Amino acid sequence: MGRPVAALIVLCLISLTTCSLSTRAAAFGAHDLRQDLERAMRGRLLADATEGGVIVPIHWSNFTYVANYTIGTPPQLASGIIDLAGELVWTQCAPCRGSRCFKQELPLFDPAASSTFRAEPCGTALCESVPTRNCSSNVCIYEASTNAGDTGGIVATDTLAVGTAAARLAFGCVVASDINTMGGPSGFVGLGRTPWSLVAQTNVTAFSYCLAPHDTGKSSALFLGDSAKLAGGKSTSTPFVNTFASPDDGLDRYYKVHLEGIKAGDAPIATPPSGSTVLLNTFSPISFLVDGTYQALKKVVMSKIGAPPTATPPHSFDLCFPKAGVSGAPDLVFTFQGSAALTVPPSNYLLDVGDGTVCLAIWSSARLNSTTADGLNILGSLQQENIHFLFDLEKETLSFESADCGAIS
Repeated sequence: MGRPVAALIVLCLISLTTCSLSTRAAAFGAHDLRQDLERAMRGRLLADATEGGVIVPIHWSNFTYVANYTIGTPPQLASGIIDLAGELVWTQCAPCRGSRCFKQELPLFDPAASSTFRAEPCGTALCESVPTRNCSSNVCIYEASTNAGDTGGIVATDTLAVGTAAARLAFGCVVASDINTMGGPSGFVGLGRTPWSLVAQTNVTAFSYCLAPHDTGKSSALFLGDSAKLAGGKSTSTPFVNTFASPDDGLDRYYKVHLEGIKAGDAPIATPPSGSTVLLNTFSPISFLVDGTYQALKKVVMSKIGAPPTATPPHSFDLCFPKAGVSGAPDLVFTFQGSAALTVPPSNYLLDVGDGTVCLAIWSSARLNSTTADGLNILGSLQQENIHFLFDLEKETLSFESADCGAIS
């Protein structure tokens, strides 16, 4: 995170700690009996919250899938983009204002209005688990890079009601960022492989999600704990892989699988050995393939469709067609380690962009302009629609099956 954002965090914290939270100054001090009781109860609350499983309704909004939830006592509404690789749950908080904050549909969460809000003191296990942290007035502050931009604020705990459960959870109370807009949501709901993601804090051994097609208006769902189950039909599984260039490249929080091959209809697409890792992603609606694989896929799709592509693709798309001319578009089949085959129908990779045009919602990873992304493929949310994905954190496997996601939420 750059110096301007970090400086704004400190200014916001001065305001927050001297005004809004002055009545809770004792909670920032040394370890006391109340803290001991809170920590002892927290595990019990989480166990109770996930007993029988948790179901979190999610909906499509501005090209992302979003969950609504509440924070605090009395509860205040918040909304977060579901981010499969997200480090934490976070929302913008007062006194964030002006150019250091992005516009959101809901009011900012006000810590001073919640009787159960608690800023995390420095030196605690929670504070120490945060990768990039600092201290101000014995309050644990953090900085984090997200898929939307850099954020910073207070490490805090409060009562969060997410889906069918409520528990005291840690979250990021963001008071500064360099994000311009997120299209309405107030933050993120992170499900990544980190100590303070929603998945880790709820202590579940499995979670799943099923994304309804974005253009149907139907609700999707995230399932935590015992509710995370497939129907038991034609499901298939593949193990997670832990390949990354270095522990500091940020890829360790992603769920990754090994790609063995791709077919477009009956035509195989060449996949180089160096480009065989797939990151699962719910933030990006677009999938990305290593450039050689993408170029091969693009040629095959063009030949299978037959209709000439539009001369000038709209927006940022690379390949588009008249909607009336894509009846011959093939299914795409991604085969992962263990012969786990994921079928992506044309409706999931040819995006209707209006004016009688559909565009290929798969791009070259070269467009990411990132050395970290070299040799990596990303499976975006559009290509995951109507597939129920189950993440087994004990077996370290991903299972999936075709489903009518709008009907099971």
